[in-house]
Amino acid sequence: MSEEVPPAQTFTAADRIRQLNEIDHDVAKLLQSAGLAIQALTNTKPDSDTPFDGSLESHKALFKEATAKYFSLLSSIDVRLRRQVYALEEASLTTPDMATKGDTTGAGAGAVGAAGAGAGATNPLDISWLNSRKDTVGKDKEAELWAAARGFVEQLDKAPDGLNGSIKQEAGESEKMQVD
Repeated sequence: MSEEVPPAQTFTAADRIRQLNEIDHDVAKLLQSAGLAIQALTNTKPDSDTPFDGSLESHKALFKEATAKYFSLLSSIDVRLRRQVYALEEASLTTPDMATKGDTTGAGAGAVGAAGAGAGATNPLDISWLNSRKDTVGKDKEAELWAAARGFVEQLDKAPDGLNGSIKQEAGESEKMQVD
Protein backbone atom coordinates (compact mmCIF):
# COMPACT_ATOMS: atom_id res chain seq x y z
CA MET A 1 0.00 0.00 0.00
CA SER A 2 1.28 3.41 -0.85
CA GLU A 3 0.78 6.22 1.60
CA GLU A 4 -0.32 9.51 0.19
CA VAL A 5 1.44 12.55 1.53
CA PRO A 6 -0.96 15.44 2.07
CA PRO A 7 -0.03 18.56 0.12
CA ALA A 8 1.89 21.19 2.05
CA GLN A 9 -0.27 24.00 3.25
CA THR A 10 0.75 27.42 2.01
CA PHE A 11 0.15 30.45 4.14
CA THR A 12 -0.37 33.98 2.92
CA ALA A 13 1.32 36.99 4.44
CA ALA A 14 -1.91 37.76 6.33
CA ASP A 15 -1.90 34.23 7.77
CA ARG A 16 1.71 34.66 8.91
CA ILE A 17 0.91 37.99 10.54
CA ARG A 18 -2.12 36.42 12.26
CA GLN A 19 0.11 33.61 13.55
CA LEU A 20 2.67 36.11 14.85
CA ASN A 21 -0.14 38.01 16.57
CA GLU A 22 -1.25 34.79 18.29
CA ILE A 23 2.35 34.21 19.38
CA ASP A 24 2.42 37.74 20.77
CA HIS A 25 -0.70 37.05 22.85
CA ASP A 26 0.83 33.81 24.11
CA VAL A 27 3.96 35.69 25.19
CA ALA A 28 1.73 37.84 27.38
CA LYS A 29 0.17 34.67 28.82
CA LEU A 30 3.67 33.29 29.34
CA LEU A 31 4.66 36.31 31.40
CA GLN A 32 1.43 36.08 33.38
CA SER A 33 2.03 32.42 34.23
CA ALA A 34 5.61 33.25 35.25
CA GLY A 35 4.22 35.94 37.53
CA LEU A 36 1.73 33.50 39.04
CA ALA A 37 4.52 30.99 39.66
CA ILE A 38 6.58 33.62 41.44
CA GLN A 39 3.55 34.82 43.37
CA ALA A 40 2.92 31.24 44.53
CA LEU A 41 6.32 31.36 46.23
CA THR A 42 5.26 34.35 48.34
CA ASN A 43 2.77 34.62 51.17
CA THR A 44 0.32 36.80 49.24
CA LYS A 45 -3.04 35.49 48.11
CA PRO A 46 -3.04 34.93 44.33
CA ASP A 47 -5.38 36.91 42.09
CA SER A 48 -6.37 33.80 40.11
CA ASP A 49 -9.69 31.99 40.44
CA THR A 50 -8.11 28.79 41.73
CA PRO A 51 -9.10 27.65 45.22
CA PHE A 52 -6.45 28.80 47.64
CA ASP A 53 -6.44 28.35 51.41
CA GLY A 54 -2.93 29.66 52.18
CA SER A 55 -1.45 26.31 53.13
CA LEU A 56 1.88 25.01 51.91
CA GLU A 57 0.13 22.37 49.80
CA SER A 58 -2.00 24.98 48.02
CA HIS A 59 1.16 27.05 47.36
CA LYS A 60 2.83 23.96 45.89
CA ALA A 61 -0.20 23.11 43.76
CA LEU A 62 -0.46 26.67 42.45
CA PHE A 63 3.26 26.75 41.69
CA LYS A 64 3.16 23.42 39.85
CA GLU A 65 0.13 24.52 37.83
CA ALA A 66 1.69 27.87 36.89
CA THR A 67 5.06 26.35 35.96
CA ALA A 68 3.40 23.61 33.90
CA LYS A 69 1.46 26.26 31.99
CA TYR A 70 4.63 28.35 31.64
CA PHE A 71 6.68 25.52 30.14
CA SER A 72 3.90 24.37 27.81
CA LEU A 73 3.46 27.94 26.52
CA LEU A 74 7.22 28.35 26.19
CA SER A 75 7.49 25.17 24.15
CA SER A 76 4.55 26.17 21.96
CA ILE A 77 5.97 29.66 21.33
CA ASP A 78 9.38 28.20 20.52
CA VAL A 79 7.94 25.77 17.95
CA ARG A 80 5.76 28.40 16.29
CA LEU A 81 8.60 30.94 16.11
CA ARG A 82 10.84 28.30 14.54
CA ARG A 83 8.14 27.69 11.93
CA GLN A 84 8.07 31.41 11.19
CA VAL A 85 11.85 31.47 10.78
CA TYR A 86 11.71 28.45 8.46
CA ALA A 87 9.02 30.20 6.44
CA LEU A 88 11.28 33.25 6.10
CA GLU A 89 14.13 30.99 5.00
CA GLU A 90 11.90 29.32 2.41
CA ALA A 91 10.84 32.74 1.14
CA SER A 92 14.55 33.62 0.84
CA LEU A 93 14.22 36.56 3.19
CA THR A 94 16.76 35.13 5.58
CA THR A 95 19.17 32.22 5.75
CA PRO A 96 20.68 30.47 8.77
CA ASP A 97 24.22 31.60 7.93
CA MET A 98 23.28 35.28 7.55
CA ALA A 99 23.61 35.93 11.28
CA THR A 100 27.36 35.34 11.08
CA LYS A 101 27.96 37.51 8.03
CA GLY A 102 28.17 41.28 8.06
CA ASP A 103 27.05 43.76 5.44
CA THR A 104 29.79 46.07 4.27
CA THR A 105 27.94 47.18 1.16
CA GLY A 106 24.62 48.12 2.74
CA ALA A 107 22.84 46.03 0.12
CA GLY A 108 20.12 44.84 2.51
CA ALA A 109 17.29 42.60 1.33
CA GLY A 110 18.07 43.04 -2.35
CA ALA A 111 21.28 41.05 -2.00
CA VAL A 112 19.55 37.92 -0.75
CA GLY A 113 18.76 35.42 -3.49
CA ALA A 114 16.90 32.12 -3.71
CA ALA A 115 20.12 30.09 -3.64
CA GLY A 116 21.37 31.82 -0.49
CA ALA A 117 23.07 35.01 0.48
CA GLY A 118 26.34 36.24 -0.85
CA ALA A 119 29.35 36.75 1.39
CA GLY A 120 28.56 40.43 1.98
CA ALA A 121 24.78 40.22 2.38
CA THR A 122 23.02 41.06 5.64
CA ASN A 123 19.73 40.12 7.12
CA PRO A 124 17.38 43.11 6.85
CA LEU A 125 15.66 41.92 10.03
CA ASP A 126 18.89 41.70 12.06
CA ILE A 127 18.52 43.83 15.19
CA SER A 128 22.21 44.66 15.40
CA TRP A 129 22.15 46.01 11.86
CA LEU A 130 19.09 48.12 12.69
CA ASN A 131 20.69 49.44 15.88
CA SER A 132 23.90 50.36 14.05
CA ARG A 133 21.95 52.70 11.79
CA LYS A 134 21.53 55.22 14.63
CA ASP A 135 24.62 56.02 16.68
CA THR A 136 23.54 58.59 19.24
CA VAL A 137 24.41 56.56 22.35
CA GLY A 138 28.17 56.89 21.86
CA LYS A 139 27.93 60.58 21.01
CA ASP A 140 25.73 61.26 24.04
CA LYS A 141 28.12 59.42 26.35
CA GLU A 142 31.10 61.30 24.88
CA ALA A 143 29.35 64.64 25.48
CA GLU A 144 28.58 63.57 29.04
CA LEU A 145 32.22 62.65 29.68
CA TRP A 146 33.47 65.95 28.22
CA ALA A 147 31.05 67.87 30.46
CA ALA A 148 32.27 65.94 33.51
CA ALA A 149 35.90 66.63 32.57
CA ARG A 150 35.13 70.33 32.10
CA GLY A 151 33.47 70.43 35.52
CA PHE A 152 36.48 68.70 37.10
CA VAL A 153 38.94 71.18 35.54
CA GLU A 154 36.82 74.14 36.59
CA GLN A 155 36.63 72.75 40.11
CA LEU A 156 40.44 72.50 40.18
CA ASP A 157 40.78 76.13 39.04
CA LYS A 158 38.33 77.36 41.70
CA ALA A 159 39.81 75.32 44.56
CA PRO A 160 41.94 77.16 47.14
CA ASP A 161 45.71 76.89 46.63
CA GLY A 162 46.05 74.59 49.64
CA LEU A 163 44.06 71.84 47.94
CA ASN A 164 45.46 71.97 44.44
CA GLY A 165 48.74 73.82 44.96
CA SER A 166 50.81 70.76 44.22
CA ILE A 167 48.93 70.22 40.96
CA LYS A 168 49.59 73.79 39.85
CA GLN A 169 53.26 73.54 40.80
CA GLU A 170 53.69 70.41 38.70
CA ALA A 171 51.96 71.88 35.67
CA GLY A 172 53.45 75.33 36.14
CA GLU A 173 51.19 78.24 36.94
CA SER A 174 52.08 80.01 33.73
CA GLU A 175 50.48 77.29 31.64
CA LYS A 176 46.71 77.24 31.76
CA MET A 177 44.72 74.41 30.34
CA GLN A 178 42.36 75.49 27.57
CA VAL A 179 38.88 74.06 27.75
CA ASP A 180 36.42 73.97 24.85
